[in-house]
Amino acid sequence: MPAKTLLSWLLLIFGMLLASNGQAQAQPCPVTPNAPACTFRAIDVATGTPSAKLCVGRAVRFEYCSNRDPALTYTYLVNNGSGVLPNPCGPFLPATTTYTPTAAGFVTVTENASSSRPGVLPTIYFITFQVYDSPAPAFTLAACAPGSVQVTLPSAPYDSYTVQIGTGAPVAAASGQVVTYPVPTGATSVTVVGRYNDNSLCTNSATQPLAQLAPLGPLAIQRVALSGTTTQLDVAPLTTGYRYTVERADASNVYQTVPAAVQTSTTSFTVPSTTPSRYRLRATDVCGNSFPPSAAVSTLSLAATPAERRNELSWQLFDNPVSYELTRDNTPLAAPLAPSARTYTDTSVACGVQYTYRLTARYAGGVSSVSDVVSVRATATQPPATPRLFATFDLRNRVQLTASVARFPATGQLTYLTGGRILAATTSRTLTDSTTTRFVPGTGPCYQARFVDDCANRSADSAPFCPAVLAAELADSRGSSVRLTWSGLRGAPTTDTLSYRLLVLDAGNAVLRSVSVSKQTTYLDLTPPDTQQQVRYRLEVRGGGLPGSSYSNIATATRRLEAYVPTAFTPNGDGLNDVLEVKGRFLKTFRFVIVDRNGQEVFRGTNRSQTWDGRVRNEPPVPGAFVWRFEAVDDAGQTVVQHGTVTILK
Repeated sequence: MPAKTLLSWLLLIFGMLLASNGQAQAQPCPVTPNAPACTFRAIDVATGTPSAKLCVGRAVRFEYCSNRDPALTYTYLVNNGSGVLPNPCGPFLPATTTYTPTAAGFVTVTENASSSRPGVLPTIYFITFQVYDSPAPAFTLAACAPGSVQVTLPSAPYDSYTVQIGTGAPVAAASGQVVTYPVPTGATSVTVVGRYNDNSLCTNSATQPLAQLAPLGPLAIQRVALSGTTTQLDVAPLTTGYRYTVERADASNVYQTVPAAVQTSTTSFTVPSTTPSRYRLRATDVCGNSFPPSAAVSTLSLAATPAERRNELSWQLFDNPVSYELTRDNTPLAAPLAPSARTYTDTSVACGVQYTYRLTARYAGGVSSVSDVVSVRATATQPPATPRLFATFDLRNRVQLTASVARFPATGQLTYLTGGRILAATTSRTLTDSTTTRFVPGTGPCYQARFVDDCANRSADSAPFCPAVLAAELADSRGSSVRLTWSGLRGAPTTDTLSYRLLVLDAGNAVLRSVSVSKQTTYLDLTPPDTQQQVRYRLEVRGGGLPGSSYSNIATATRRLEAYVPTAFTPNGDGLNDVLEVKGRFLKTFRFVIVDRNGQEVFRGTNRSQTWDGRVRNEPPVPGAFVWRFEAVDDAGQTVVQHGTVTILK
């Protein structure tokens, strides 16, 4: 044996002795030089086959090579790391003991071959093994439309994978790939197996339930609405899980994706910075499957410009609709628009008035395209139409005036006049005149109106409108008949169809009866109500193109209130003329007072049911004379006073 080799063996033996006796400081195991080609191997316990690579969680045992001396005793020690020798050198485990790696990386396995025979030198050899992890593959699935699934494979730790859909054949795939696979009928799971290129033992698998989307529902844009520079798309409810994009046709009618379109809900999208065009909706899934797009719907761009007493509307629309709906100030206009129409003239406008318009195009299947709201102020330089005036007396004998101006239902200013005098200047279409207090036929009030629109254009004055004026007077002293006279209404559009009706009223102005007096200007009422002191009449004028009934003032005729008191009565209990009572006509409430010769009040009554039996302070009647006084207020508001004497006889 060469001297150098002998020296190495001596040093090894000396070191081991020192370590075992604790007489020297611990040192790493000295490695025996000139190791043979095969020293020892790792044997996979499960398969009994040699393994150059170890696996986390997979047991191995260590076995010396066949070219080694079987008489030696072989023990092994494992240290984490590459080329890491035991320090101190021991204790070693018997070769029959298994080792299971717990973490990926490198381990250094040191072998101690020793013998108790004299002259046999021990050996120390080591081998570094790489340990591979073998976790279940952490792959992910993305749901696609029925018939395909997307699998995303992890990039570590395995070098390659196989993917099995259901019970189908496994398909090889590289790590880190995103792959779309067809789904066989009946498949419910996906299994992925991970493998290393240089280590067939370190493998593992994972299974996940198959994830797929519901079938795609119908794609349909139901409504396109413009709002400023934004387009709102209302769509049929979208199926969850798919990706949706809005496409817009360019000038060549080629559809391009609109990146700025935003889905705001499952039924709507907004497209900012919009341009007039056709829009459609497209759906894809994460597997890259693309589906037929929805039918395209055109935007509707509306413009409005003012002209002389009219507003001109025009719009841009790429496809003819089935019908249109045009609204002005949120009220539909009964405008018959042909599907091919692209303009409309609104002549029912008033100068100075701001109008808002919106146009809706309707297509088959309930699809619509709605323009933005546009506003325009009507203008004019020509005079507006002459106002149309109507007048009638109300139940308080005030004249109610109503004016209307074509095309101007509420704007502009009206000036009401009577006898050339201005009553009021107002925007109101109605006015009450309570200045007339005398009602004489033929001299009644007449009214006119003029109009100025919001562009300061002034109309002509309307023709005078004179409501009928009625007068009533008693035809005899007792008022058994009433004579009525009136002046006819002037200012109706036509006069040959006017009709007059005389109304007889009660005290509450309810109609008791009516008499047709169309071709008369006077009438004698021979049967006035006998229960009313003051009889009331009103004239109703109809027809002639009037917008409603025009009434005259209420005319009254007041008959005299009369009270009758006898000069004597005999309160002797014979049943004849035993009490004193007030009689007369039109008696309602009154004050009837009787005093004796000393001026002392002996009786007071306020209605006809109250009578005097001649008693004074509950004493029996005493013959003599008494003074009475009667006082009442009649229906005309006049105070009626009567007085006299009455004598009590035996």
